Amino acid sequence: MKLHSRVYLHSLAVLLVVGVVTSLVFAMGGRGGLAREMGERVARHAAGLAAERIADRPGLQARLQQLHADLDVDVVVRDLDDRPLAAAGAALPLPGRDALTAARGGHAVARAGPPPLALAPVRDPSGAVIATIEVAAQRRFGPPGLLRPVLLVTVLLGVVAVATRPLSRRLSRPLERLTEAARRLGGGDLAARVPLPRAGRWWRRRAPADEIVELTRAFNDMADRVQRLVRGEKELLANVSHELRSPLARLRMAVALLPRGGADEARLVEAERDLAELERLIDDVLTTARLDATGLPTHLAEVDVRALLAGLAERARHDPVVAARAVGVTDGPPLTLVADETLLRRALWNLVENAAKYGAPPITLGAARIGNRVLLSVDDEGAGIAPPARARVLEPFFRLDPARTAQGGFGLGLTFARRVAEVHGGTIEIGAASSAQGAERGCRVALSLPAGEGV
Repeated sequence: MKLHSRVYLHSLAVLLVVGVVTSLVFAMGGRGGLAREMGERVARHAAGLAAERIADRPGLQARLQQLHADLDVDVVVRDLDDRPLAAAGAALPLPGRDALTAARGGHAVARAGPPPLALAPVRDPSGAVIATIEVAAQRRFGPPGLLRPVLLVTVLLGVVAVATRPLSRRLSRPLERLTEAARRLGGGDLAARVPLPRAGRWWRRRAPADEIVELTRAFNDMADRVQRLVRGEKELLANVSHELRSPLARLRMAVALLPRGGADEARLVEAERDLAELERLIDDVLTTARLDATGLPTHLAEVDVRALLAGLAERARHDPVVAARAVGVTDGPPLTLVADETLLRRALWNLVENAAKYGAPPITLGAARIGNRVLLSVDDEGAGIAPPARARVLEPFFRLDPARTAQGGFGLGLTFARRVAEVHGGTIEIGAASSAQGAERGCRVALSLPAGEGV
């Protein structure tokens, strides 16, 4: 649930509890006092009217009927032996002995009920108590009904709900912006920032220096430092890689001018292989830096995926690193996509070389159309990559263990492939090549790319 919704609902819940408790307090507080005061007054008045007709039974009955009609109350007059002398309205049960004793002693008594009841003594002209009168009215002398307070609380709650909704939204909006910016920054968007409150309106002429504003300012400062550090690191790496091109070219020229043959031939071949690997590393670093800077591939065109995979398999048969591994291509229908073919070929070749160095044959290249995306995969039957390490191997210069490091490589192959997939609007996925009886086997690295137009 969103923060503004929680703030909103909590505020309404607090108001609701306060309203209900207030209503109950007023209802319970007025229950005894109001019922007692009004009941005793009405009972004394009815007793005075009944005393005027106590000796005239028909007149007494008529007087009680008039009280019943005028006040909508149930009335009964009893003698001192509890016998009804006259009654009007619904029949009333005999009150408790304590109430009768108090009434016969000359006191007016009110009872909350149910049913709400008031008793008063009926006196003769000399002041002696000759009877008692009981008056009951469910709605007159009972506790104040909760319906009206509840309706009032409901109306007030509705008004407050409408008024506080924008306020709760305003309170939570800065945190929502911070959350979204943090998510973007963590996803690689180093330009993600959170705007600070702007002045301009009369209530914003002075932006409050509260905790949210300070947190926003601290987040923006942190994002600036991270962006500068990452940019400086990439620029340094790109500059160093560029500067290495000249000495590498001179070394390659010097190696080419050395006399061939003899015992040093193998060393020269190994030196040339190392120089070629360093040159390719520099190319990968520079290309990755260019892709990071522009975010777009250079030459987009329609690529024949089957021909691309067949060319990679043919190259593998002549490459000294991969030639000893069996590389095949799965059959399938013709398939095309829109991409930079040069970048895509280099990315897939890096995956093939990784499979040859760290995996086990056979190495299988595959392609499939899934919806509006094309999946290019490289499988091998090696030990695979454990699930916890599958995200980390995509980081630059990360290698799993020293044993793999000894086989060569700089830890940039998968990073380059990931960047190529990203600039094409795709992703890279690492998983098992197959599974049997719940156990994973081999390794599959797949590029998921949009098919693009014209497919």
